Amino acid sequence: MLKILNTFCFFLICSSLFAQNKELENLSIEEQDSLMEKNSQCMHRDKFSAEQRKLFYPFNRTEFISIISFQDTISEFSSHLPVKKGILNSGLVKEEIRLPKADIDKLTDLFFNYGYISKKYGVIINRMACYDPHNAILFFNNERKVIAYIEICFDCLGMKFSSKKIKVGENCTEKFSMLKNFFISKGIKFVSIDHTTEL
Repeated sequence: MLKILNTFCFFLICSSLFAQNKELENLSIEEQDSLMEKNSQCMHRDKFSAEQRKLFYPFNRTEFISIISFQDTISEFSSHLPVKKGILNSGLVKEEIRLPKADIDKLTDLFFNYGYISKKYGVIINRMACYDPHNAILFFNNERKVIAYIEICFDCLGMKFSSKKIKVGENCTEKFSMLKNFFISKGIKFVSIDHTTEL
């Protein structure tokens, strides 16, 4: 069924222009596309310190944070995060890594200090039409109840949040790849449906 879903996945490139000006009008379509592509790449800026990043919800409300991979064997078409009323169904969790403080700092730096090079000529947002998540970032209280989550589909370049209050910064071109590499570097192997036979 997952292979069938993949067949229907197609790449959408959404171009969003933030400003019209004479400079842009004087450029060819190819020059505009090139500028938008370049400006959509990730650039690191020391915009927020580690202490400032901790103040963003839900990092400011959590006792500890885990990253997980999961395989929903119940749903027929698409996986769903195995959390109900704050309780994590560990039977559907393939891997779970609890993050130490240093890794939480790296994660918040990735989210909040990496952004577009520029928005002057607009940016390109890459997304897939499908959504079949297998990873998540879980925020727990001291009773091991999930108070918030970020559900991630690395194959589809998409995320879902437990609350509209959750922000993860600008979706520059390489951010999903960087986040995926972060998961892998911490020991999470199951980051793609192409890896279902690995575990």
